[in-house]
This record gives sequence, C-alpha cells and structure tokens, in this order.
Amino acid sequence: MPDFRTSAARLLVLACAAASLSACASTSSKYPSLAVREAERMTGSAAPAEPDVTAPVTPPAPPADLPGRLAAIEKAAYASHETFLAREATARARARSASGAALGTLAWSDAEVALSSLESARSDTMFALADLDSLLALGAVSEADTGTPAGLPEIIALREKVEGLIAAEDAVLSSLRGL
Repeated sequence: MPDFRTSAARLLVLACAAASLSACASTSSKYPSLAVREAERMTGSAAPAEPDVTAPVTPPAPPADLPGRLAAIEKAAYASHETFLAREATARARARSASGAALGTLAWSDAEVALSSLESARSDTMFALADLDSLLALGAVSEADTGTPAGLPEIIALREKVEGLIAAEDAVLSSLRGL
C-alpha cells in the first residue's frame, strides 16, 4: 500500500518542476529586451578633456655649503647631548628617590618632570638626526640623477655618530624608567 505522504510529496515536486519549465517556454514579447536602447547610447558633441600635464618635480639640490651645514648639525647634536648629560644626574637622583613612591606624590612628580626634561633634550638630538635624514635623501636623489656623489659618505658618517648619541640617551632613559 503506497504511503500517502510520499505520493503527495512526489506529486508536489513534479508540479513545481512543470511550472518552472513552463516559464522557460514563454514568449519574449511580453518582456522588454535587455539590449542597449537608443537613449542609452553614448552620444554628444563635447570635445574630450585635455589631460592634466604637470611639469616633473625636480627635487631641491643638496646645500652648496654641505660641509658647513654638516658642521652646524653636528654642533647642535653634541650640544643637545651635553644638555642631556647635564640633566641626567638630577633625573637619576629624583628617579631613585621616587622609586616605590605612589603615583601623584611629590617625589613621583619631581621624577616625572626630570624625566621629561631628559626626553626634551633627547628630542633636540632627534632634530639633528631628522636634518641628516633630509640631507641623506636629497643627496641620494641628487646622486641618482647626476651620477656624482653628493656628500653621502660624510652625511652617513655623521648620521651614525648622532644615532650613537641617541642610542646612549635611550639606554639612560630606559634604565631610569626601570627604577
């Protein structure tokens, strides 16, 4: 004896399939065409816009007085490093006295001000490094364009010295923050 539910399910599936297939057999005159209509075609009499033509950017040349500029940067870097070293003893003493002090206490506040003063001196040394980075970039571009060295060895040598100063300052700041 056939199960009524199974027969009804089969009949339902067959009816859906027949309805679906009958949609494919309909005529296309009832529906609009998907082809491009006349109004959608590109027409017009305007001339195309001219492309923006910009002159190539020429980077500025390295300074004519590169040795003098490097000497000034070196002097500024060593001056800020000397300032850092002069402030280090005070910052170290205040950081030791604030070791274990609660946040917001006078000792903690004094230590934070002393550390900020050291960080300010380090920032001045970083300005010298930024100036050297700028000169290095200008020199590299100039050398690539002209093929003649633009003081790159001197710039790199001084940059390494200044990086050494900054590394020493970073080590001091790290040690003081650990107290």
